[in-house]
Amino acid sequence: VSVVSLGSRHGTVGDYPRVYDSEIGTPPYAGRRETWLIMRLSIIDNTQALRWRTTVGAAAISVAQRIAGLLRCQGLRAKVANATDLAELDRRLGCDAIEGDTQRWKAIRGEGGWMTTYAYPAEAINSRVLSQAWTLRVDEVIQNVTVYPDATCTATITVRTPTPAPTPPSVILRRLNGEQAAAAAANMCGPRPHLRALRPSPLPEHLLTEIGPSGVLIGKLSNGDRLMIPVTDAGELSRVFVAADDPIAKRIVIRTAGAGERVCVHTRDMTRWATVRMPEISVVSTVRPAPRTTVSVVEHVSPISPTPRPATVITVAPSGTRLPEGHRHNFEVIIEQVGPAMVRVSAAGQDWLVEMDMFRAENRYVSLEPVTMSVT
Repeated sequence: VSVVSLGSRHGTVGDYPRVYDSEIGTPPYAGRRETWLIMRLSIIDNTQALRWRTTVGAAAISVAQRIAGLLRCQGLRAKVANATDLAELDRRLGCDAIEGDTQRWKAIRGEGGWMTTYAYPAEAINSRVLSQAWTLRVDEVIQNVTVYPDATCTATITVRTPTPAPTPPSVILRRLNGEQAAAAAANMCGPRPHLRALRPSPLPEHLLTEIGPSGVLIGKLSNGDRLMIPVTDAGELSRVFVAADDPIAKRIVIRTAGAGERVCVHTRDMTRWATVRMPEISVVSTVRPAPRTTVSVVEHVSPISPTPRPATVITVAPSGTRLPEGHRHNFEVIIEQVGPAMVRVSAAGQDWLVEMDMFRAENRYVSLEPVTMSVT
């Protein structure tokens, strides 16, 4: 079983994602991250068990459905991928670089940039070290922890950068020289190639790893901790309700784009949203979202329903708007302004009172006039 997580700290288009990354700071953070379990069935070793199945494919689907069901029972949004999903995953993992002509000893190049794969030594396969992958300032991270039937494992990380990486991003990582194409193929949905430089080591007794996005930065809790709330889900539809004034609502919208999402605002008041326009935020007055949209923003008053509907829809309402109790369960995340810079966040059956982080660098994106709220 290969546990493959792919994503990035922030978006890569425009100026604001770098501003957002500086607001996040140095801790491990993933604006976008999704995790795949890739199961490979050894046919020869399982001949006796497979003889009762009509096909090997039927056996694989049965196993996948059972695992997905167990994960859902634990509260995780898991589903079994279809053939289209697998082909799209391979594309995102860089199959064009593997099949391309630009393959060097230390890196390979595809349409998305240069890809370099490194191996973790046995002593570095632990939760703390693996989480540090999400501190790297690269365009994309692909982390692969593969567990074998004999309770051993290997761990690799593939980073995507605009130019070839001259040195490993960490002193503990070892570049898989001469095996870059095979190492990238090991992340994909197919037979796992043998990597001569990658030696399995005993699986740690406990190995915790984050599997989804860290979320959009909201602000500070009463104990000083910062709260981030995911607004998107790789496998399910998500609905978010925001009842706040524009300086807060627009910050949530632009931070969603800063995290790496492609946002489309559907509005009948183009002037209101003119300031948030940036390469990854489109403002339209039609029902059709802009191409590649992953998050649509609609207004609670006189809404425009996006068609086709993207995976995530954020509904923005005036401050003070209260959802009827019978409708609150229709939203995965609810953010309500309760003070000049205070919001109440409700998600997963929990509530938090948060002081919204109001950064000066965001002012030009959120207001046509100078912002009078207190800023940090």
